[in-house]
Amino acid sequence: MLTELSSLQWQNRIIVVNDIAEVETVKTLLVDNAAGVADRDLIWLVFTDAETLTNYPGPLAPELKANTRKTYRLEPGQVILIGKDGGVKNRLDQLDLDVLFSDIDAMPMRRNEMRE
Repeated sequence: MLTELSSLQWQNRIIVVNDIAEVETVKTLLVDNAAGVADRDLIWLVFTDAETLTNYPGPLAPELKANTRKTYRLEPGQVILIGKDGGVKNRLDQLDLDVLFSDIDAMPMRRNEMRE
Protein backbone atom coordinates (compact mmCIF):
# COMPACT_ATOMS: atom_id res chain seq x y z
CA MET A 1 0.00 0.00 0.00
CA LEU A 2 1.40 3.38 -1.03
CA THR A 3 1.64 5.73 1.98
CA GLU A 4 4.59 7.95 0.98
CA LEU A 5 5.82 8.99 -2.47
CA SER A 6 9.40 8.40 -1.30
CA SER A 7 8.81 4.65 -1.71
CA LEU A 8 8.70 5.25 -5.49
CA GLN A 9 12.16 6.87 -5.48
CA TRP A 10 14.58 5.65 -8.18
CA GLN A 11 11.75 3.77 -9.92
CA ASN A 12 9.32 6.48 -11.00
CA ARG A 13 8.93 10.14 -11.73
CA ILE A 14 5.75 11.58 -10.27
CA ILE A 15 3.27 14.26 -11.30
CA VAL A 16 0.99 15.48 -8.51
CA VAL A 17 -1.99 17.66 -9.40
CA ASN A 18 -3.58 19.22 -6.31
CA ASP A 19 -7.15 20.51 -6.02
CA ILE A 20 -7.83 21.76 -9.52
CA ALA A 21 -11.18 22.70 -10.98
CA GLU A 22 -10.83 20.82 -14.30
CA VAL A 23 -10.42 17.29 -12.90
CA GLU A 24 -11.97 15.51 -15.89
CA THR A 25 -9.93 17.56 -18.39
CA VAL A 26 -6.72 16.75 -16.54
CA LYS A 27 -7.58 13.05 -16.25
CA THR A 28 -8.38 12.88 -19.97
CA LEU A 29 -5.08 14.60 -20.84
CA LEU A 30 -3.10 12.13 -18.72
CA VAL A 31 -4.96 9.08 -20.04
CA ASP A 32 -4.70 10.26 -23.67
CA ASN A 33 -0.93 10.62 -23.22
CA ALA A 34 -0.51 7.20 -21.58
CA ALA A 35 2.30 6.15 -23.97
CA GLY A 36 4.41 9.22 -23.13
CA VAL A 37 3.60 8.81 -19.44
CA ALA A 38 4.64 5.13 -19.46
CA ASP A 39 7.77 5.83 -21.53
CA ARG A 40 8.94 8.34 -18.90
CA ASP A 41 8.19 6.00 -15.93
CA LEU A 42 5.59 8.45 -14.65
CA ILE A 43 3.10 7.87 -11.88
CA TRP A 44 0.43 10.59 -11.70
CA LEU A 45 -1.82 11.52 -8.84
CA VAL A 46 -4.74 13.93 -9.06
CA PHE A 47 -5.95 14.97 -5.60
CA THR A 48 -9.48 16.28 -5.10
CA ASP A 49 -11.31 16.71 -1.82
CA ALA A 50 -13.34 13.58 -2.50
CA GLU A 51 -10.84 11.22 -4.13
CA THR A 52 -7.41 10.52 -5.58
CA LEU A 53 -7.18 9.60 -9.26
CA THR A 54 -4.00 7.81 -10.30
CA ASN A 55 -2.31 5.40 -12.68
CA TYR A 56 -0.54 3.75 -9.72
CA PRO A 57 -1.31 0.02 -10.01
CA GLY A 58 -1.62 -0.76 -6.30
CA PRO A 59 -3.75 0.44 -3.40
CA LEU A 60 -3.28 3.92 -1.94
CA ALA A 61 -3.20 4.51 1.81
CA PRO A 62 -5.83 6.94 3.11
CA GLU A 63 -3.06 9.18 4.50
CA LEU A 64 -1.15 9.46 1.18
CA LYS A 65 -2.95 12.66 0.14
CA ALA A 66 -2.34 14.44 3.47
CA ASN A 67 1.27 13.21 3.66
CA THR A 68 2.00 14.40 0.12
CA ARG A 69 0.33 17.80 0.56
CA LYS A 70 2.30 18.39 3.76
CA THR A 71 5.67 17.09 2.54
CA TYR A 72 5.61 19.13 -0.69
CA ARG A 73 3.67 22.15 0.71
CA LEU A 74 1.10 21.86 -2.06
CA GLU A 75 -1.23 24.78 -2.62
CA PRO A 76 -4.64 24.36 -4.28
CA GLY A 77 -4.24 24.38 -8.05
CA GLN A 78 -0.57 23.45 -7.97
CA VAL A 79 1.11 20.80 -10.10
CA ILE A 80 4.52 19.41 -9.18
CA LEU A 81 6.97 17.17 -10.98
CA ILE A 82 9.09 14.94 -8.75
CA GLY A 83 12.17 13.30 -10.25
CA LYS A 84 13.36 9.74 -9.69
CA ASP A 85 15.78 11.16 -7.08
CA GLY A 86 12.81 12.41 -5.04
CA GLY A 87 13.47 16.10 -5.67
CA VAL A 88 10.87 18.59 -6.92
CA LYS A 89 11.85 19.45 -10.51
CA ASN A 90 9.05 21.88 -11.36
CA ARG A 91 6.02 23.62 -9.84
CA LEU A 92 3.28 24.83 -12.16
CA ASP A 93 -0.06 26.58 -11.72
CA GLN A 94 -1.70 24.21 -14.19
CA LEU A 95 -0.99 20.88 -15.84
CA ASP A 96 1.12 21.39 -18.96
CA LEU A 97 2.36 18.02 -20.18
CA ASP A 98 4.47 19.57 -22.95
CA VAL A 99 6.47 21.51 -20.35
CA LEU A 100 6.73 18.53 -17.99
CA PHE A 101 7.72 16.09 -20.76
CA SER A 102 10.43 18.46 -22.01
CA ASP A 103 11.69 18.98 -18.42
CA ILE A 104 11.90 15.20 -18.02
CA ASP A 105 13.51 14.67 -21.43
CA ALA A 106 16.25 17.17 -20.48
CA MET A 107 17.19 15.25 -17.31
CA PRO A 108 20.49 13.33 -17.47
CA MET A 109 18.90 10.10 -16.19
CA ARG A 110 16.18 10.32 -18.86
CA ARG A 111 18.77 10.98 -21.59
CA ASN A 112 20.51 7.74 -20.58
CA GLU A 113 17.18 5.89 -20.69
CA MET A 114 16.49 7.17 -24.21
CA ARG A 115 19.95 6.05 -25.40
CA GLU A 116 19.48 2.52 -24.05
